[in-house]
Amino acid sequence: MDHHLSLRLLAILFLLSPILLSAQGKNSNPYASDIYIPLRGREEIKIIPLLDTLSADKEYLFMLQFSAKYRFSELFFDKGLATRTDSFLSIRPKTALKEGVDTATLRIIGFSNNGRILLQHRFILLAQARAFPMVNPNKSINITVNNIVLERNMNYSRRDFPEKCSFGYLDNGHYNKDNVITAITMSLVNKNYSKNLYVKADKPNDEMIHEIHKVKKGTKVYIRLDVKNGKKSKSVWTSFLMND
Repeated sequence: MDHHLSLRLLAILFLLSPILLSAQGKNSNPYASDIYIPLRGREEIKIIPLLDTLSADKEYLFMLQFSAKYRFSELFFDKGLATRTDSFLSIRPKTALKEGVDTATLRIIGFSNNGRILLQHRFILLAQARAFPMVNPNKSINITVNNIVLERNMNYSRRDFPEKCSFGYLDNGHYNKDNVITAITMSLVNKNYSKNLYVKADKPNDEMIHEIHKVKKGTKVYIRLDVKNGKKSKSVWTSFLMND
């Protein structure tokens, strides 16, 4: 090969090297070129309830369900912390804003025998407003109905207690599958009415739901759960007002 031609080829390669290195750098993240599709309406992975708006610096607890075809692989949340424990997804969003709204994106990857699925959901973050449902802000012991924390001395609606609802028990913000609810006590009290209900089961019976649906605004509701973990037993309780 001609000596001058070789020098010219080396010079061209030298000039192109930054472009080649740049192209390699863009692909260093294995997910950089992947396309995430909206999570809402998909059957492969479901978040229950799938909210659109969250309040920053509050903790939320969701059910995370995968179809039989898929299994969990990874999740990413770009503004705050998202963790998965069994079939529960905990999200605590963060924003640098002091007021107004921000956005945050949750990405979930699931694998099947034939490949993977990449789904995402974008939340609106409220910098200061309180959103619903709020889960365990004080990292204490809480009773839940479905996904809603029944905070002491707060107000709740009949709509929060659907016919097929179930109670749960959060200890330091987490469900523990070893904690088994063995009995439920519910007391309803106002100036003209008082009723106590008890069921030896892990779910409220029809009478409890019927009574809570017909109480008047301002009725005080006490709920106690008897919880067993191995040989240890304890009772946890909460009280709140019905606002409609």
